[in-house]
Amino acid sequence: MSTATAPTTPETSTAQRVALFILILLLKLFLAVVLLVLAVAGGLATGAYMRIQSLPDITQLQYYDPHERSEIVTTSGVVLKQIFGEENRKVVLLKDLPAHVPNAVLAIEDARFNEHTGVDPIGILRAFKANLDSNDTVQGGSTITQQVVKNLFLTSERSYARKAAEAVLSVQVDQTFSKEQILELYLNLIYFGHNAYGIEAAAETYFGKSAKDLAVHEAALIAGLIRGPEIFSPYRNYAQAKKRQVMTLGRMVEARMLSAAEAEAAKKEPVKLYGIRRGMQYPYYTTYVMHYLKQHFSDTELETKGLRITTALDTRLQTEGQRIVNAHLERLKRMNVQQGALVTVDATTGHVLAMVGGTDFGYGDNEFNRAYQAHRQTGSAFKPFVYVTGFENGYTPYTTEVDGPTVYKTGPRATWSPQNYGRSYRGTVSIRQALASSVNVVAVKVMDKTGIDKVIEMTQRLGIKSEVRPFLSSALGASEITPLEMTQAYGAFANDGILIEASPILKVEDKHGNVLLDHTARAGKKVLDQDVVRALNHSLLTVVNAGTGAGARIAGHQIAGKTGTTSSHRDAWFVGYTPRYVTTVWVGNDTPTRMYGATGGGFCAPIWREYMQVVLKDHKMDAFPKELPLRRKRIYSKGTHIAAKEPDEDADKKAVTRQVRDTTATPAAVAATRVQPRAAAPQAPPPVAQARQPSGRLTGHARSGSRLETGGASGAASN
Repeated sequence: MSTATAPTTPETSTAQRVALFILILLLKLFLAVVLLVLAVAGGLATGAYMRIQSLPDITQLQYYDPHERSEIVTTSGVVLKQIFGEENRKVVLLKDLPAHVPNAVLAIEDARFNEHTGVDPIGILRAFKANLDSNDTVQGGSTITQQVVKNLFLTSERSYARKAAEAVLSVQVDQTFSKEQILELYLNLIYFGHNAYGIEAAAETYFGKSAKDLAVHEAALIAGLIRGPEIFSPYRNYAQAKKRQVMTLGRMVEARMLSAAEAEAAKKEPVKLYGIRRGMQYPYYTTYVMHYLKQHFSDTELETKGLRITTALDTRLQTEGQRIVNAHLERLKRMNVQQGALVTVDATTGHVLAMVGGTDFGYGDNEFNRAYQAHRQTGSAFKPFVYVTGFENGYTPYTTEVDGPTVYKTGPRATWSPQNYGRSYRGTVSIRQALASSVNVVAVKVMDKTGIDKVIEMTQRLGIKSEVRPFLSSALGASEITPLEMTQAYGAFANDGILIEASPILKVEDKHGNVLLDHTARAGKKVLDQDVVRALNHSLLTVVNAGTGAGARIAGHQIAGKTGTTSSHRDAWFVGYTPRYVTTVWVGNDTPTRMYGATGGGFCAPIWREYMQVVLKDHKMDAFPKELPLRRKRIYSKGTHIAAKEPDEDADKKAVTRQVRDTTATPAAVAATRVQPRAAAPQAPPPVAQARQPSGRLTGHARSGSRLETGGASGAASN
C-alpha cells in the first residue's frame, strides 16, 4: 500500500525558514549576552584582584601615631590649657580603663568582637534582620576591626570593591594584631562629637573626668554616641542620648557583661553633664606661656604632637597676686587708676612664678596682658641702669655730684632742664643719696658723663629688647619697657650679676616622655662684676630702708628696689627684690589719662609689700653679699651740659649751695660753659591725646609715650 506524501507549499517552506532564522538569532543573542556577562564578571574579578593586590600594608598599623593634643600643666599636674586643632585627643591605654568602659563600646558596636576573625557574617545577618524588622537602620554589620580599617586605610566611597577590600584588610589586621591592640586603637581613634576624638576626650567633654573614672551609666551614654555623635549628643538631644544609653545597657545585659539589676540601677543614675569647657586656668599666666611656646614650636606641633608642657607657675602666688592687685586697684579707683600688672621671677632660675596682666581678662574681648605686652615709660625705675653703668666707669656710691639747676642744649635756641620731684634741689649729694631720694638731676648728669650709648648697651646686656632711645631724658624713664623685661633685668642684680632669661617653662616633653626643652636648671650669663652689682644692691637697699621705697619694707628681710613715676602721671612702678625673688608692680591707665597723686612709693610699694609677704612666708632672711670696694679707672667725661657756675673756693661753694636750693632760680641766670649740644629729647609740640586701646606695641596702637613727649624727661614727678 503506497503512502501519499503531502505536498510542500511555498508558504510552509517560508515559515520554516523564518523560524530557523529567529532561533539562530536568539542563540547568537544569548551567546552575546553570556559572553558579555562573562566579560563583565571577568573584568570585575580582575579589577577586584588588582585592587586587592594594591591594598596598603597593614603592618604599618603598628607605627600609627594619631594626632594628640598638647597640655600645659603645673608641677602638681593641674591642667592650665589643652592645645588642639580639629582633633581633641588624648591617648589612653586599655589596661588603665575599668572593664565596663570597653564593654559598653563592645556591646553596642561589636558584641562578637572576640569570636569573629575581622568580619562577622552572623553579625551582618543579624543586623540585616533587625533593620528589616524595624524598617530602619538600627544596627550596623561592620565590626570594630572593619571600622578601624575604613578610617585608617580606605576612603568613604560606597562600592562593592571598597567593601571587598575592607573585608580582606580586616581579616589581615585580625590575624596580625591582638584583639586588645585593635580595641585600644579603636577607643582612641573614633569620634564622639564636639571635637572629642577617643574615649578620654569624650569622658572629659561630657563628664569632666578621665575615662578611667567613668561610672557604668556614663560609659553607656558615651558608647551610645558612636553611631551618630552629633545627632545623639546629650548637649543637643538629651532624650535621644538617654535612649541610646538604655539601649547600650540592654546590650550589655544580653552579652552578659552586666546583670539586669546593675543595668536597672545604671538607668536610674542621674546624668550630670559637665558642660563644654574649653577655657584655661589662670589666663594671664597661661596666655604668656602660649606666647613663649610659639617662639619654640609651630602651631601644628602644639596641636598634634601630644606635648606635655610643665610650667613654673606657683598657683598660690598667682591666686594671691591677682587678689591683692584687684583689691588695691579697687581702692585706687578714686585716684583714677584703671589697671595694674605684677610679675614675679625667681632670679636664681629665671622661672616666672606668677603673672598678673590686669583685672579684666576676656571682658569685652580684652585679652591684653600688660605684664608682658604693655610697653610703658618706667620713670625713675630706669635709674639703676644708669648708675650701674656709672659704677663700671669710675663712679662709686660715694662719688658726689651737685644737684642744682642744669641746662642742656638740644638744638639751635633749644634747651632742656631736668627737674626734680617737688622742683627743689639738694646741693652736693653722693650717688647713693641721689639714688635713695630719686634725684633726677644727678641721674641725668651721670648718664651724660658716662655716655648714653653705654647706658643703652647696659640695658641690652641685661636682656631688655625694647628700644631705649638715645636721649638724656631716657635716664628718667622716658623710653618704654615692659614689666616682664624690667623684672628680668633686675634679676641680674638680685643674682649677683648673673642674668638668666625669664621663662615660664620648666620642661617640654613629647608623648613618649622625651625631653624637648629643659629649663629646670639653666646656667646664666655673667653680665656684671661682683663689685659693681653689689655697689648697686646696697644702694638700692637704701632706697627701701631710708628712701622713696620705704612702703615696701618687710620686717626680717633685706629688700632692695626702686620706685618710678612718670611726669605725665600715667605710670607708677616699684621693682623690688631679695637675693632670690624679683617682683615688679606697675599701675596706670590704658587710656592716656592722668592718675591723681600717683607715685611708685605710694601706689605700688604697698601692693608689692602685701604680695611679697605671701612670697616670703616661712622663708628665712636671705642676705645680700657684702659690698666690695670699687676701684675702677675713671673713664667718664665732664659732660656736655650747660651748667650753673661751679667755683673752687669754699665760700663760693656755700653760695652756690644756697643758690641751688632757691627754687626761684631760673635758667636765665645760668652761664653757658659748653656750646656742644647734647640730645635730651626731640623738641616738638606734644601730640594731641586721643582715646586708644591699651598702649603697647602688640595692640597695633601708639605706645604709651612718644619721642615728641618728654614724659619722664623733665622728671618733675619721676621719683
